Amino acid sequence: MLKKFAAVALTVLLSSLPLCGVAHADTNAANLITNPSMEIVQDAATPQSWAPGSWGANTSTFSYLNTGHTGTQSVEVQTTQHTDGAANWYYADIPVVAGQVYEYSNWYQSNVDTEVDAEVTMSDGTTQYFYVSTVLASANWAQFKTTFTPPAGAKSIAVYQLLAKVGYLISDDYSLSAYTASPFNRALVSITLDDGWENQYVNAAPSMARNGLAGTYFVISGSLTDPAYMNGSQVQALYASGNEVGSHSVTHPDLTTLSPANLTAEMQQSQAALQSLIGAPVTDFAYPFGAYNSATIAEGQKYYASQRTINPGYNTKDSLDATQLKMYEVDSNITQAQVQAWVNGAIAEHAWLILCYHEIAAIPADPSDSQYTTQPADFAAEMAFIKSTGVTVATVSQALQEAESQVTTTPPTGKPGDFNADGAVNIFDMSILLSNWGKTGAAVSQGDVNADGTVDTLDLSAFLTIWSAQA
Repeated sequence: MLKKFAAVALTVLLSSLPLCGVAHADTNAANLITNPSMEIVQDAATPQSWAPGSWGANTSTFSYLNTGHTGTQSVEVQTTQHTDGAANWYYADIPVVAGQVYEYSNWYQSNVDTEVDAEVTMSDGTTQYFYVSTVLASANWAQFKTTFTPPAGAKSIAVYQLLAKVGYLISDDYSLSAYTASPFNRALVSITLDDGWENQYVNAAPSMARNGLAGTYFVISGSLTDPAYMNGSQVQALYASGNEVGSHSVTHPDLTTLSPANLTAEMQQSQAALQSLIGAPVTDFAYPFGAYNSATIAEGQKYYASQRTINPGYNTKDSLDATQLKMYEVDSNITQAQVQAWVNGAIAEHAWLILCYHEIAAIPADPSDSQYTTQPADFAAEMAFIKSTGVTVATVSQALQEAESQVTTTPPTGKPGDFNADGAVNIFDMSILLSNWGKTGAAVSQGDVNADGTVDTLDLSAFLTIWSAQA
């Protein structure tokens, strides 16, 4: 019912109200997913153009529900036993352009954290799989949104939200479309090095210094006495030469598995130890293994200005989230050409690129770490390339301050209904309201005109009155 109501309302508006700024609409924003809201029925158990699937050792069931985020349909997957693998509803791969940025979103309800992955079919017929993001559990309808850039050689992709533990996941209103980010004033690149390996001090720091580049070293504070890692004097020297020292916990555990007390100890005590060592604030954190949930985010916000994930992508003006900073990981499978492409992409889009390195060595200090080891010659070449582009290189702390200063949190005009703060009440604001339809806990900037916490017909009515008065 809501889908039909919104469509009718939008049709009326397009024919009767001033479409301020419509000429600037993104003509590439068409949804590429067929039957994205599950409303077209194939049979009683399946929406058209969708199918259920699972892999690994788990017991999962699939349902085609007669309720949804909008409209009257959605899909559910429920897992009652899980050893490994995952289960999800999926659609056919969609042809894409390699290097083009795409925005993916869907609405969901779940009682456990889930995951979004991308399946990429390459031009040579092989298939590659990419972790995209953790999606936090939500009892109410919530929207997950991110961007994904198909790698060189990509032919088609499909992006899925999947369930990989005991629990349930209901989803609806999927979207995949070509995307152009809202740019920062300039491109930013942050070079981060995780764990505090001693070979970073020996091989990475000199290459960066030769090119006049400062980085952020995320240090495991409990490893400072381990000979494979930097000692306190080396960390102090890095800080004194203009680098940032960030926290990577005390012992590098999966923080999502810890008790509240141990979680606090890992995040707070690491910060305290490093601050004492360098005599300066430690304001940025990198998640061990990239693992996070709502508890780690809340705990981290007590101590840090940012928390970096392993979610791939650029940080952009319209997607900046300091509690879940995105990055691109440089491991043994990443070529110099790929790093160059990421840098050039950030420059073209005026985005913030965070590169993440681990060991910089011909032979890793930890034999099991070979996948996450970069050869010194490759690292040196990548630093030289970054320098040659003239792009602004900043520590995470520096880049975050610059990025956050450009993000508008409240409409500067103070004009009711101007959700995107462009100075006019128009079709773009209407789109924001409809995209958050039914959302609870919504902000005024998300379409909650009357500030009652829910985007509903009362807000739509108020918005139409405001828009009509503007005419």
